[in-house]
Amino acid sequence: MRPLPKILILPALLWLLIACEDPFHQQLPDGQVVNAAPETYISLFYSADTTLYPGDFWLNDGDTVSVTDTMALGLDTTVSIQILHWWGEDPDGEIAGYEYQWSYMDSARFIEAESDTFYLPLRSQFDIYTIRVWAVDNEGLKDPSPAFISVPVRNTPPEIAWKLNTLPPVQSSTNVTHTSFTHHSFFWDVSDLDGLETVTTVEWALDDTSVWNTLPGDARSLFIGPDLLDPGYHRVFFRVLDIAGSYSQTISFPDSSDDNHPNGWLVKEPKGELLIVNDYFSDQLNYTHQNFYTTLFEDLLGPEGYSVWEIGGGATNVHNSVPYATEDIEKNLSYFKKVFWFTYRGDNSVSQSALALTRFTADGGILLMNNAMKYTDQASPDTAWTFTAMDSVYSLSPNGLLMKGSVLNAFWGDAHLDSTLELSLSKGVYDRLWGIEPASSGSIRYRFEPDSLNASDYSGTPGIMIETPLSQGTSYYFSIPLIYCDGNANLKEFFKHIFKL
Repeated sequence: MRPLPKILILPALLWLLIACEDPFHQQLPDGQVVNAAPETYISLFYSADTTLYPGDFWLNDGDTVSVTDTMALGLDTTVSIQILHWWGEDPDGEIAGYEYQWSYMDSARFIEAESDTFYLPLRSQFDIYTIRVWAVDNEGLKDPSPAFISVPVRNTPPEIAWKLNTLPPVQSSTNVTHTSFTHHSFFWDVSDLDGLETVTTVEWALDDTSVWNTLPGDARSLFIGPDLLDPGYHRVFFRVLDIAGSYSQTISFPDSSDDNHPNGWLVKEPKGELLIVNDYFSDQLNYTHQNFYTTLFEDLLGPEGYSVWEIGGGATNVHNSVPYATEDIEKNLSYFKKVFWFTYRGDNSVSQSALALTRFTADGGILLMNNAMKYTDQASPDTAWTFTAMDSVYSLSPNGLLMKGSVLNAFWGDAHLDSTLELSLSKGVYDRLWGIEPASSGSIRYRFEPDSLNASDYSGTPGIMIETPLSQGTSYYFSIPLIYCDGNANLKEFFKHIFKL
């Protein structure tokens, strides 16, 4: 074959260069880079329901295997409070946050944190909840395949118990009776492994469980008043219910199986306008002081004209110690217009009752506090008490010798009244007691006669009684035991004057 003429070779080369891709200037790809989706991971920390230890046997599909190492068999069921952790990885960017959605939720929620605590809305005794989590990167792209985990939850019944130290205690035997007037407060604690949010109702019943009354699930106390408590013996019951329909155990007071509290609860009806408070628990062995005062007031008011409240303590009558709730103390006083409260030697309940005493007096009551407290470093009248206006207190006598016949001079602002109400000791008082001086809002009503007139071991004319007006009422604070003035005919006149009898 004859070769092409040279004149045709050059045009052919030009045509090839134009028709074919330039090998020296290849076309570059599109400048946009596709964002890679993030990946999501999730974890759950739990304690296995079933754990086997060396020496145990594991029965699996008919085969018995001897266990040589500790084995956690996995998560059978768990409670409705769940702490979950998750994280994300983005190959070409950063994780901006996460979306999560539980199987009971209508839509997903966004969160930046990588863990959270969830309270699953338990509706039945057993259920399975699934959570899905999507990592979201800094360009808003979400993981197309979320991480997920399913949690099998079995409901745990709630528990109820009496709040510590709120019920009357016992000393050595539960075969004792706690007494109250026609009211009582009760306090309890509730717990639930599924969370207190799952406790929906507190239920209580009086005397029997044929009818239950309801309270909100977060209630922790109940005051039962005179509209429900008739005089006589009573028993109260409590239990709690959770959202899944599970009840706690039932607790009651009294309860014969309870070794920490009395086996009886007796409600007494208040009678009369005057209340005698025996806050001298040592007297509740032989009732020397109480019997003296009840005899005196029975003569003045008759057998139905007064009531008695015994406050136990120490090792005596502790099942009737001062109520836990100030409301109960206030209610005890509120049935009456006049209160005679006596103590002598040792501990008493005056400080615990001070607020209630102030409110009683301010509401128009007449209070005579005969607080003959023995002088010690731990016990003294408190100048911060608001039911009486004391400026200062001090040891009345160095050796505690107050001799028979010592005169208690009255200062009522009237010579005849002062003479009528003058008192004297019918026997010696051999205790170190307290002298008191009034603040500006109080008035001194009794002082010992000058020390030169008797052989008692005190100096000057120490004050022993303060009168304090308080809003609509009046309180009197007397620091010498009035029972030791029993030989003086004026003592009855003294009580008649104080209580306007």
